Amino acid sequence: MGTIMSTAEVESALVFFETTYPTLCHRVELPNKTIENRTCYALHMGLPNAAGHPAGLIIGGVHAREWAGPDIVVSFAGDILKAYSSGNGLQYGGKSFSAIDIKQIFEQMTIVAFPCVNPDGVEFSHNSVALWRKNRNPAASGSDPDKVGVDINRNYDFLWDFKKYFNSAAWNDSLASEDPSVETFHGLAPFSEPETRNVSWLMDTYSNLVLFLDLHSYTGDVLYNWGDDDNQNTDQAMNFANPAYDGKRGVIGSGYGEYLSAADEAATNAIAASIRDAMDAVRGRVYVAKPAVGLYPTAGASDDYAFSRHIVRPGMSKMFGYTIEFNFSTDGNLANPPTDPFLATADPAIYDLTLHDVIPGLIAFCLQVNRISIPPVPSDAANVVHMNPATGEFWRIGSDGKIHKTPPLPDRYRTTLANEIWRLINAYEAIGAVSGQAGQIARQGLLRGIQEIARVGAEHETVE
Repeated sequence: MGTIMSTAEVESALVFFETTYPTLCHRVELPNKTIENRTCYALHMGLPNAAGHPAGLIIGGVHAREWAGPDIVVSFAGDILKAYSSGNGLQYGGKSFSAIDIKQIFEQMTIVAFPCVNPDGVEFSHNSVALWRKNRNPAASGSDPDKVGVDINRNYDFLWDFKKYFNSAAWNDSLASEDPSVETFHGLAPFSEPETRNVSWLMDTYSNLVLFLDLHSYTGDVLYNWGDDDNQNTDQAMNFANPAYDGKRGVIGSGYGEYLSAADEAATNAIAASIRDAMDAVRGRVYVAKPAVGLYPTAGASDDYAFSRHIVRPGMSKMFGYTIEFNFSTDGNLANPPTDPFLATADPAIYDLTLHDVIPGLIAFCLQVNRISIPPVPSDAANVVHMNPATGEFWRIGSDGKIHKTPPLPDRYRTTLANEIWRLINAYEAIGAVSGQAGQIARQGLLRGIQEIARVGAEHETVE
């Protein structure tokens, strides 16, 4: 049975993937370091000749205490990379995907996986305060430890100033808060946090993004747009960008409804149903697909920001936004139930069940990409450049939408570095099943070795 991965293990997994499957994936270093100076990475998965292919972005680890989110994203990536490389399908209980399904994902789209958006908060939750939700930004705390942190999923630029945009009857702590002591404190400004800026950077960098999914827990839902109020498709003028409706949103049944065209509503419902059905099929556990507002109204949330971008920024691709609320506190046969349902995946039995339930939902999500038409690639996409650290190649997305690879210059050091990391990762995999203190000490030693090699490599490149 599996156990929750540390942030170091999550990052090491991404190194392993790009080293093992260098033609299928590479890490993308994100530009904004966290408050505690951590560098974050996403994983780009797809074929180098992805000519104008649509893309999907999957993120996890946003709320620190919602354990298993990063693990789900990492395991999903590992499963599909291995399956495509071997030409096999995948089976999760009663849900199967054929080799053709996996082939379709890699050959018809690009996947960007960002497993741990909030590593500072996750580390703090694992080691200090288990039920911590926010990041670790002390800017508004006044040195009070109980006021540290911002709720990342209230910090996006979608109706962020909730007291301006929402009916006063909707102001509550679920919607968002201006109080730093509250778990849903939305920060000092939209995108004030490096974590949300990293997600936004990925959205801007991948111009063909059409699908977005954010993993959370714990209600067992598949949520879709909108989250600020009920959907309606009769009055196009009644929408979040119209100041005439400021102060009227967020009270269900009050007369305001967020506009969603009938065509978009049909598409988003169908995609959500496909995600739900894939998870249900694994072992018959019921998930519910519904608009995000059905959980409770929110301001500054990621899924609504994702879908709103093409409305406020003409020329951006239309990106349908989803949230999976994984996990149930009553899942499994627990001799000692968790003190809080957010921590249910600390139980290895629930952890394994959760991964097997949710990964099929992510695969089904990717298979829905052909439901959405892709606009032409903007001309400024030619400026987007990534480097594949495993090979030294530069991957540039040209104005034609294709990924152009520039072979690396001869670099004996890079080859040596990759080989050293490869050997350590293989050793880490070999002792992965060793239990007890001996296994833990060995794994920690190998992780320190990988981190030291990376540090030396960074110093070498600086000197060079």
